[in-house]
Amino acid sequence: MLKFIDNYDDLTESEKKALTYIISHIEEIPYLTINQLADLAFVSKTIIVNLSQKLEFSGFKELKYYINHQLREKASAPKNEKQSIRENRKQSIEKTFSLVSDNNLTRCAQEVLQARNIFIMARGTSKAVGHYMEHLLFSMGIHCFFIKDYNLSESFTNLVTEDDVIILISLSGNTKKIIDTARKVHMKKAKIISLTSFQSNVLSSYANLKLYSYADDIDTKHDDSISRIGFFLLVDLVVGTIKEQIINSNRK
Repeated sequence: MLKFIDNYDDLTESEKKALTYIISHIEEIPYLTINQLADLAFVSKTIIVNLSQKLEFSGFKELKYYINHQLREKASAPKNEKQSIRENRKQSIEKTFSLVSDNNLTRCAQEVLQARNIFIMARGTSKAVGHYMEHLLFSMGIHCFFIKDYNLSESFTNLVTEDDVIILISLSGNTKKIIDTARKVHMKKAKIISLTSFQSNVLSSYANLKLYSYADDIDTKHDDSISRIGFFLLVDLVVGTIKEQIINSNRK
């Protein structure tokens, strides 16, 4: 619905908090006053105004009008009795695209190309994303290490230096083993790239670069079959950007 956003990383933590609330409660926003939204999101009215302007609206009133208009259009559109899996996946891809900026992809690609070592770590179903990224990077001649055995996580964090890049993948961004790893490599001053769903989470607070995907649900403790299609898209975008940079460098 909202084209969020190319300048997400330029938002303050409070603005990100407010935006996360808006996204999570989008259908309630047209019925809220700015004071009510500020109270619910635990931010000030000024934060709401500043966020609205960064989203290219004159203020909260215009942002609310826009959201209401989009909701009405969606409600009046012809619908099937239930959303098809095809439509659901299409929306996940479109919303993930809206969360990724070209600038962030470029910075991620640069860090990967300049790294001494690249380590990838994921758990559960997200391990498939780690395997996929490892394979693509290897196919381009970029050596990386996917940490498949979590008993080795302690050993690899002891080897990490500030010249390394650690790519940590977690749908919730709050997976304990991933957070423990993030904390340790952060202390070693290694660069961290996080892949998480779009929400406030612990992992992104440790990351130097944050990539977000859209997900309908993040409760993998009760259902680890939740689609990771957004993560696969993020990997494709990062690897594609790396490939572009290699080609451009060879042309010079």
